[in-house]
Amino acid sequence: MFEETLLKLVKKISKQAELRQPPDPSFGDFSMPCFPLAKERKQNPVQIAEELAKEVKAPDFVAKVEAKGGYLNFFLKEGALAESVITKILKEKEKHGTSQEGKGKTVVMDYSHPNVAKPFGIGHLRSTVIGQCLVNLFQNQGYKVVRLNYLGDWGTPFGKYIEGYRRWGDAKKLAKEPIKHLYEIYVRYNKEAEDDEELQQQARDWFKKLEEGDKEALQLYHKFRDLSLKEFKRIYTILGVEFDSFDGEFSILPKVEATLALLKKKGLSKIDQNALVVPMEPVPLMLKKSDEATTYGARDLASIEYRVKHYKADHMLYVVGNEQTLYFTQVFSVAKKLGYKGTEHIKFGMYLAEGGKKMATRKGTLVLLDKVLEETIQLALNLIKEKNPKLANKEKVAQQVGVGAVIFGDLVNDRVRDIMFDWEKIVQFEGDTGPYLMYSNARANSILTNVKVGKPDFTQLKHAAEVKLVTVLGNYTMMVQNALRERKPHTLAQYLLEVSHRFNEFYHACPVLKADDKEKAARLSLVKATTTVLENGLALLGIAAPKTM
Repeated sequence: MFEETLLKLVKKISKQAELRQPPDPSFGDFSMPCFPLAKERKQNPVQIAEELAKEVKAPDFVAKVEAKGGYLNFFLKEGALAESVITKILKEKEKHGTSQEGKGKTVVMDYSHPNVAKPFGIGHLRSTVIGQCLVNLFQNQGYKVVRLNYLGDWGTPFGKYIEGYRRWGDAKKLAKEPIKHLYEIYVRYNKEAEDDEELQQQARDWFKKLEEGDKEALQLYHKFRDLSLKEFKRIYTILGVEFDSFDGEFSILPKVEATLALLKKKGLSKIDQNALVVPMEPVPLMLKKSDEATTYGARDLASIEYRVKHYKADHMLYVVGNEQTLYFTQVFSVAKKLGYKGTEHIKFGMYLAEGGKKMATRKGTLVLLDKVLEETIQLALNLIKEKNPKLANKEKVAQQVGVGAVIFGDLVNDRVRDIMFDWEKIVQFEGDTGPYLMYSNARANSILTNVKVGKPDFTQLKHAAEVKLVTVLGNYTMMVQNALRERKPHTLAQYLLEVSHRFNEFYHACPVLKADDKEKAARLSLVKATTTVLENGLALLGIAAPKTM
């Protein structure tokens, strides 16, 4: 392939040299930045590029080599770039963009982790879809990935659930709508406990009993957990998300004391005001409260130790909100002192309620994810019935489109930013949305229906819209790798929007099926390459790509 030949050429110039595809075809088909060479050559990049342009002996398929602003630009002969890009995509198919970069390495991905006995809110969508996309990207690049859903299944709130259920619980309601009933109890408990210290203390007392193995407390705890997990799995099935383990904080409890003993042995912990802490700035990391109850910090450190030893983890990624940045900085710092490296906090912004306020389960301001999914799926079904009433499998396609709308509506945003929750926007099917991407792919597939692609003459792809589409398709592998390297799915999501924009420009400017035979074969190959890139990219985002809509 042309790209491989040119890469070998620039590597002969310097081992640090890289080969890229410029965003603008006027800068060449391939480009070598000369900035990394400045130090070893002791020259500025502009001088290096100008000298190399005169020295380089380009292969036959290169029309010219040009220096421009510190870059060495290669212009291929007519049709050469299209041949290189399209041939590679059509040959590799679903494997296009993959690599074996991570072969032999294990990544443990900790994501989603909703809280047991609480509804699956829209806020948990972020961790779930960001985490799943990163799982897909790591696997795409050859890594072994262990998918963990470290459920929030321990802590003082369980004291509230237990005492609240004993006071106001209804067995029939729990059996019929368990999460709804437990949610109502939780909201009521927090409201009444605001001015009732005794009620607050009873919650703490019941959690203490739970930690001590009280029979009644454990029985209710396991009932609430089992009912919650059943509901969570229903939602994960809709989202197309799977996990290797749902073991939460409860499962790590037996391992906590050994980790605490190790911290003590290394002189990292001490007693402060009857609590066990690791002294740190700006605040200590608490491991045990004064009543001997363990904290998130103790359990997370124990889980890190377990993951390194059990899964042989090279990388451990925690997909958790921005508000936990200080906490994870502290936990990872302590873990490093224990000899455990490779931890990363994949932070993200929150969905904010109207007026920019944080959503909260205890105040009852939570937007339920299943309601959002129901709404988008129904909207998709209504649109299909209106625009394509004869479509087969309407319900299946509606679910794919509706779920895709929700996932893309999240992932297209830079993960570190907060998102104002806007019901109308999240179910929007126009503009730069998931359904727009999916429709672009369906439109491309409709061109290919019942058509044989003959041997293409790539020199026929001369129109500006064709050249732009070829150029952006050629960037797919780089964009996938960038999304993984930066841990930012929006990089890939926004790239796919660009592919769709370029394809639709091409679709309107260049007739395919009505073109003459030579043009037709070349354009059909370009359309096929476009569907491959869109389908591969959507799959990495966790979005289906129906061929008809």
